[in-house]
Amino acid sequence: MPVAGLEAFSPNIWTPSDFVAWWAETLAELSAVDPAPRCVSNDSCPLSDVSYERVEFTSLGGVAIGGYLLRQESAQPCPLVVHAHGYNDRYDVMFPWAQRGFHVVGFDARGFGRSPLAGVDAAGVVLTGIRARSDSILRGAVADFLQAIDSARALLDGRVASTCLYGFSFGGALAVMAASLCEHIDFLVAGQPTFGWNAERRRVSLAGSTREINDYVARFPWLTDTVMRTLSYFDTVSFAPHVRVPALIGIGLDDDVVPSRTVLAIVNQMRCPVEVRLLPVSHSQDPRESLWREFHAEWLEYVAQGRPPDFGCAHRQVRVVSR
Repeated sequence: MPVAGLEAFSPNIWTPSDFVAWWAETLAELSAVDPAPRCVSNDSCPLSDVSYERVEFTSLGGVAIGGYLLRQESAQPCPLVVHAHGYNDRYDVMFPWAQRGFHVVGFDARGFGRSPLAGVDAAGVVLTGIRARSDSILRGAVADFLQAIDSARALLDGRVASTCLYGFSFGGALAVMAASLCEHIDFLVAGQPTFGWNAERRRVSLAGSTREINDYVARFPWLTDTVMRTLSYFDTVSFAPHVRVPALIGIGLDDDVVPSRTVLAIVNQMRCPVEVRLLPVSHSQDPRESLWREFHAEWLEYVAQGRPPDFGCAHRQVRVVSR
């Protein structure tokens, strides 16, 4: 059911008839790839009782993915947070999360930062393999997130009390997609996840990956249908109904990169317990970006202490974060 008060943002999104079957085939292919996580260096950590390791693992197509692990030295199981990064970005090492007593794993998706990939389109990473769904870099990026989860669990050898996936923007989209495809998680947190309602993104977004896609189809208009069909297999709206764990979604209402209506469309397709935090802005230089700190403080507390028993109930589904 749509989130109470936000029902108007429930557009009819076309999902390919073989969407579920195709992703099942992708998961089957991925299951044959041993992530073989390995530590490539031990770095100095500013926190006591926490080790900081640079790690690497293998993902779909044999691609090497670079990441890191902040490991709690406690013998007791601890919460695990696995996170990605934004578009045209790389991971930051989240020492503050480890300071809360969490294991933390971050990674750079293929084609970004510490996970180089041959043949990345110079006009935009998202355009890599855009003419065919199986070649799309987005397929590999989702697989990278799933392999990061499995690698984290292997490296931590059973010392995981719960697993939370987190991402913002590009990373938020990957987190939603991974959450819909993975059985070993407990909580999903996504801020302004992108790739939802692709037709509307192309119409109103002014920057980011959408700008790259619009520039591409402007140069090659005869490929528009091909591009849109490929993107339909990575539309976050189509993944949303398959998320089975509680989710907290942050939405910046004024955003030229990821229009808020496309995020609302994602939320309104979720069937899991979901709560929404409405913030005034995102992807901006506006001072009100600081309000996102409240969003982060909230979800980190849920990871540390657990969610309220009535999480996701109608009376608390939507909260406006403002001052």
